[in-house]
Amino acid sequence: MAETRCEVSPKLSKSRPNLYARIRGSVRKGLVGSRAKELELLKEASVELALQALEARDKVIARHSARAADLATRLAQRLELDDGNVALMRMAAMLHDLGMIGVRDDILHKPGPLDEDEWEIMRRHPDIGADLIAWHPALAAATPHVRHHHERWDGSGYPAGLRGDVIPMGARIVAVAEAFDTVTNRGIYRADPFSAVDAIRDISERSGSWYDPSVVGALRALDL
Repeated sequence: MAETRCEVSPKLSKSRPNLYARIRGSVRKGLVGSRAKELELLKEASVELALQALEARDKVIARHSARAADLATRLAQRLELDDGNVALMRMAAMLHDLGMIGVRDDILHKPGPLDEDEWEIMRRHPDIGADLIAWHPALAAATPHVRHHHERWDGSGYPAGLRGDVIPMGARIVAVAEAFDTVTNRGIYRADPFSAVDAIRDISERSGSWYDPSVVGALRALDL
């Protein structure tokens, strides 16, 4: 079995705001006066910690997750979801590849196509990520969206083979957001990125088979 190595960059703590300091400061100032406020601060800190762990594991995937979260937010807003659900969609997109922490380096970084045994391992990452957050009080709401972001509208996806509007809305949004980001950025799976126009065309061709047509419509309506 290939060794999995994680090196934590000394710059990680400087790359984003120190949310733990914010929590301590809020407590000192008496701003944490309700369970809702405490949960919101815990959620921010927990997402930050998860992203730092993912960045330590693989910076490319962490950056992909951040970009997908930005696009998922815009898609949710275009679909006129309320503020709470927009925030949930963003959190789900940030965490959708957290389960990659459990995928071996030789599979995660393989330059060529994966064989069937390797794909079986790769297809576990949505369940791994969902299981990591399922019992966390601040992150659990994102669990079904993380678990099912590789389902397809026609039922041919994984891990459960869900189809149509049985697939959680957040998972449908994340599926489009992460697909767009994957094909428009250079990475292990794509040496020649698509333009935004070509990416939208490619995703549109799979509308109604892989992707929710309403989410694809929202993507087409954005200025990308």
